[in-house]
Amino acid sequence: MNEHGRQYTTVFRGRSARTALALALAAFACTVAPSRAAAAVDEATLQLYKTKCQACHMADGNSPIKDMNFADGEWSHGSKLADVVKVIEEGVPGKAMLPFKEQLSKEEIEALAKYVRTFDKKLAAEKGAKGGK
Repeated sequence: MNEHGRQYTTVFRGRSARTALALALAAFACTVAPSRAAAAVDEATLQLYKTKCQACHMADGNSPIKDMNFADGEWSHGSKLADVVKVIEEGVPGKAMLPFKEQLSKEEIEALAKYVRTFDKKLAAEKGAKGGK
């Protein structure tokens, strides 16, 4: 209330303060969605990523080296699950990506492939647009 006994209503571009707060919270929720998706991954896959992948690809998949970045939406060898599985299994000749088919099981490789695809916001948006398929 002001000195005249009137209550102030804070306005944010024609919206009440409560609406502005709701919009701010919704925007914040959108920015943390990838980490929530990552939280759904099992601990074994997270540990595998930390020990086998994180040094090159960074904790959030956002490597400063373009060919190693999962978050920028640019996949040199394809973004489909089968494409990513193949790269993990076979590596990339002439590049830093080594093959892991002798070190990891098919299940572990598939889990890692699914996990690294979650870093790409474009893939998540496409999946959401297709109804989660």
